[in-house]
Amino acid sequence: MMKDNTFFLNFPNSTNMIQLSLNKTIKNFDQDSNYFINNILFFVTLCVSIPSVFINLFALYQLHTNTKLSVFVFRTILHVSLFTTCTCIPFFLLELYYNSYFPLSSLICKLWLIVDYSSIVCLGLLVCWASIQRHILIFGPIHLKKLQSTLRFKLIPNILVLVLPLIWYSILASTCTYEKTFENTFQCRPCFENEKSIFLIDTILSLILPLFITLLVTFCLLIRIIRLRLQTFRLPSKKWRRCKRLTRQMILFSLIYLIGLVPYVLTNLNSLYEFWPFINLPWCIHLADAFTYVPCCFSPFLSIYAFPEIWINQRNRHHHHHHHHHHQKSNRKHQTISISTPTIFSPTITSSQI
Repeated sequence: MMKDNTFFLNFPNSTNMIQLSLNKTIKNFDQDSNYFINNILFFVTLCVSIPSVFINLFALYQLHTNTKLSVFVFRTILHVSLFTTCTCIPFFLLELYYNSYFPLSSLICKLWLIVDYSSIVCLGLLVCWASIQRHILIFGPIHLKKLQSTLRFKLIPNILVLVLPLIWYSILASTCTYEKTFENTFQCRPCFENEKSIFLIDTILSLILPLFITLLVTFCLLIRIIRLRLQTFRLPSKKWRRCKRLTRQMILFSLIYLIGLVPYVLTNLNSLYEFWPFINLPWCIHLADAFTYVPCCFSPFLSIYAFPEIWINQRNRHHHHHHHHHHQKSNRKHQTISISTPTIFSPTITSSQI
């Protein structure tokens, strides 16, 4: 009987040990899966961001003399994308390399959060403004188009879009404090995500509202273009090609903006209301964070396709260089003939005189 009592007394302890062992196994599995996914994200982000920088520089070089109003806002998008790729992505890669932990100081972490969040919101607002501007350029009255082409109306929206997110996230990030672990590292996460009301206001104003306006305005633009084509079959081909090009540019950049920010918006809303518990897993959050860099990394690739001016400038320069080289060659040949002509006929003249 004493043996049996001992067995029943020790049975709960063995159950707790099994439970602890199971929890430890699950925790190790989660850490291994997070490490594996972080490595994949590290190499994919690295392989995409490096060519993105060079293509961005090439596109900016080709478009820097283009003064068209339709190109101005997208040139600003390329500048912001280049800045984000060169400043924010290296810190994101560093965090992935250390498996979600940030090895640098908390001051650098705050600066990264300010620049990172500001640039992502800035890109969204620029795409939103570009979608509204497309309606003005295609369907707006002449006096409004002329007003848009002035320098102050080019710069004012871009300055507001750049400055307002920077001020907002500087205020939010200044309240963050971080505690380092025994390895002198910490997770560089924005502390304002813990404040439900502030986080919800920020998500709605900086992400959901611009995204909704961009999709709605782009869809309306597409409908208006289709109606214009159906109503006026004899629309001049040059004007129709311009309308089609402007609409295609807007659809492409809206699509890449949608792909980049929808996963992040869903994870933000899920962290507030927990619609889908599995999205709160660390690897899902890191995947959504990586998707926020899709607009800045893929904007240069899209610009190569969406703006034929890039390749037209290159072909014109090549043609001008070839024409200039051919002209110089023909001039040299003409000079050679003109110089050699007297030497050829001089013996003949001399012989006849003799």
